[in-house]
Amino acid sequence: MNNKSDKLLSLQIAGLQGFYWMIFCPIYSFASVYLLSRDFSNQKIGWMMASSSVAAIILQPALGALIDRYKKYSPKFVMTCLSAVCLILLCGVIWLDVGMLGMAVMYVGVLALLLTMQPLVNALTFEYINAGHDVSFGVTRAAGSILFAVLSTLLGVWVGKASTAILPIICLVLFACYFLLLQNFNTVSTPVSADKRTGEDERIPLDQSVGFLRRYDRFVPFLFGCMFIFLFHNVINTFLAQIIASVNGNDTQFGISLTIAAVCELPAFLGFSWLAARIETRSLLKASGIFYALRSFIFLLAGSVWMVNFGQVLQGLSFAIFIPGSVYYINQIMHEKDRVKGQTFVTGASTVGSFFGSVIGGWLLDHSGVHGLLIYGSIAAVIGGFLLVYAIRKPKPQAKMQVIEEPS
Repeated sequence: MNNKSDKLLSLQIAGLQGFYWMIFCPIYSFASVYLLSRDFSNQKIGWMMASSSVAAIILQPALGALIDRYKKYSPKFVMTCLSAVCLILLCGVIWLDVGMLGMAVMYVGVLALLLTMQPLVNALTFEYINAGHDVSFGVTRAAGSILFAVLSTLLGVWVGKASTAILPIICLVLFACYFLLLQNFNTVSTPVSADKRTGEDERIPLDQSVGFLRRYDRFVPFLFGCMFIFLFHNVINTFLAQIIASVNGNDTQFGISLTIAAVCELPAFLGFSWLAARIETRSLLKASGIFYALRSFIFLLAGSVWMVNFGQVLQGLSFAIFIPGSVYYINQIMHEKDRVKGQTFVTGASTVGSFFGSVIGGWLLDHSGVHGLLIYGSIAAVIGGFLLVYAIRKPKPQAKMQVIEEPS
């Protein structure tokens, strides 16, 4: 592939990741701050976040299967459609006076579609990688963390000095830029020889007589591990503002805490390709599960803002390893025809965890306080870490498996 065109493509994908995670910052990470200012209770906020997770759980595997089955429905086409709907809903959140219920429905709609797009952004990146383009997933994903870090710091200051009303407006502007950038991506055709672009090729042949979830060894417990890990992750992300407040922090310190986590992601994202060339992806994923459990105990024992921020530092050894690691792992072990579906199942399992983190976490926050919330999150992180260590392994040889080719 042309080196100059690949550099331009890398910049485009980095821009797409950057805009996606900047959108995520005001609408998701600052959701509690915005919705509390609109008189929503913690429990209602939990239900709203959970409802968006449920909708995404339904949409993610459905759209993944659609993309895998029908080539005309590419990740770019689906993301363009979802982005257009989000723009309309955000206009409603900003300018329509439809009461709390109406605003909740529109806000949940934006969150659900944003979560649904997450595996599609990754799938789009790997379309180009598998086609032989010299693109690093970790480096492009790092762009998202850099821009998220900058924006979260600015939002913490702006919200503290001005009003939470700026949050959906900023989100609308960012979504418009994201929509326009999507239109610059060209259709990709993946050559057969491109499968080894992402590391050691561990895929097993495609056996259509076996159901998808049974086709890959220990994939189901891996999904449960993802679910429990992201239950904890969502507890921290959704209710970080309340956790910071419980140790006498403010909105500015909340923004700084988000920034610390985002900055600490950068070394892992930027260096993941280098790490994966020296350490097996499976080992990196197992390590991320262990660090998730360790991180949960730091939050549980935190009695000050600096202790919370120390927990945020470990985002670089947990979340930042898990995200590219899981994407590479699925791309390595799964047949080409299952990859988008596999990515959406992983994201779907993570979204199920987010659902329980939001619903039960919001209820616990109102009834047991921050400490009860963090005990709940710690239990989930330990279970998730154990399941990842158990489930992640090299696939068993499948020499006798029948390979069934679909007619062209």
